[in-house]
Amino acid sequence: MPALPPNDPSVPPPDHARARYAWRSLDRRDAARLWDDLVDWVWWLRDRYELTETVPACWYRHGAVVEEFTALFAWWRAAQAAVEVGRHDDVAMRRLAEWHTDGLWALVDRLHRITDFDRCLADGCTHTSGFLHAPDGAAESMEPIEIEPVAIDADYAGDYTGDDVAEADVVAVFGENLMLSAVVSGEATALDTDSRHGRYRMGGRLWSWSPILGGYIPSEDSISRN
Repeated sequence: MPALPPNDPSVPPPDHARARYAWRSLDRRDAARLWDDLVDWVWWLRDRYELTETVPACWYRHGAVVEEFTALFAWWRAAQAAVEVGRHDDVAMRRLAEWHTDGLWALVDRLHRITDFDRCLADGCTHTSGFLHAPDGAAESMEPIEIEPVAIDADYAGDYTGDDVAEADVVAVFGENLMLSAVVSGEATALDTDSRHGRYRMGGRLWSWSPILGGYIPSEDSISRN
């Protein structure tokens, strides 16, 4: 990971309490939290607004795109908050409308000027700048696994235990409901109870959420150690 340039001593340090979305000012813990929130939101955005062909799956590798989507995410949260606290007035409604016209669609229109997504779609993506402030393991958690996953039917979840996973020859993709069922049955242990898609320990392996596959997969490190 390339080193950041030293801070200019003539510039006062940022107010971290107000730097919730400023990647350059975040410590490791806050950066990991923002990364999880942003990734979850962008995958939703791509699906909800039918942008999967406009914004390819490698968006998170492009630093400029990460910063743009972070700003758009912050704007969206602020607009939503104005409504959720009961401000059903013209100002609150206007914020939501402006987020679409001046925020979302304006960004979509200029994406081709700040990225080379066309080349990524044609030749594959080789960018790494988007990982500058991402937590360790970001690439592994975002990229699809190389081997063919096994989708487990929830109707047979009771017959598929953590021990089966540990001894399986292929990597399974566990859905969210299935993982929660494993926690209830005692087969899995939640490691990040304050995160919607936190990590789990099951069958001697560490399981992490994959937005691309839409489920939990065992991490490469845990596979290699078992």
